[in-house]
Amino acid sequence: MIRTVFRMMLVTSLKDKITLFYALLFPVVLMAGLGYYFDSPEYRERLLVGVIGISTLFWAMQGVSFQVYGQRNKGVYKLLKLTPFPIVSFVLALTLARTLLGLAINAVLLLIGALAFGISIPFFGAVQLLAMLVVGMFCFTCLGFLVVNFARNEGQINMLSNLLQIPMVFGSDAFYSLSAVPEWLARAGKCFPFAYFVDGLQAAAQADTRPWGLSVLIVFAFALAILVLAALTFRWDPDHRETGFRLKKSAAGGGAGG
Repeated sequence: MIRTVFRMMLVTSLKDKITLFYALLFPVVLMAGLGYYFDSPEYRERLLVGVIGISTLFWAMQGVSFQVYGQRNKGVYKLLKLTPFPIVSFVLALTLARTLLGLAINAVLLLIGALAFGISIPFFGAVQLLAMLVVGMFCFTCLGFLVVNFARNEGQINMLSNLLQIPMVFGSDAFYSLSAVPEWLARAGKCFPFAYFVDGLQAAAQADTRPWGLSVLIVFAFALAILVLAALTFRWDPDHRETGFRLKKSAAGGGAGG
């Protein structure tokens, strides 16, 4: 059963053309434009890491938000409560499907960067990069669940996502050094997981273990905190009548209200 749901989530995710645009085509255009404008090997490596970072952010956060919103409005979660299939397995299948596709998108971006700019990453650095991407994908997927819990329509999803994504991107080292920006902006960026995610990606590109390990721990801690908030505010229906994520069903099969 879970394999069938997993395949369905893969197909549904691939049909998300808007998120695919922002996760793949937009980063490619950004990488091509800035990469050829700033003709510097050091900046091109920063740029490649940056576009991988925003691709992961857009794909995991906004993609999950819109997908969960659509499923909730169609009554998918309410119907699942009437079946023996655990809700947590459904959410896990959704998360794994989007993570797998997200890693594939990042692999394409890495290949394009390697061919266009001649960038190479050491083998151990590639392993670190993969681990950082998985942790980051998990973190921003949880953030996507949290966003959709507070949004009543697609417009609010966009608004809330932008309110979080804009300060995260501009408050990080993704495309420029924070040493030249106001101190308050650098401090504000450290209040969000994206800055540490980018730090971890940059450390992985250099196979630098210590800052990478610290970034993994911090992003994972953010992920756990966001996961708890997302679980507590999880909405089963679009009318806000029932909240709180439950891992187990009651003996009657419906489960108690949150």
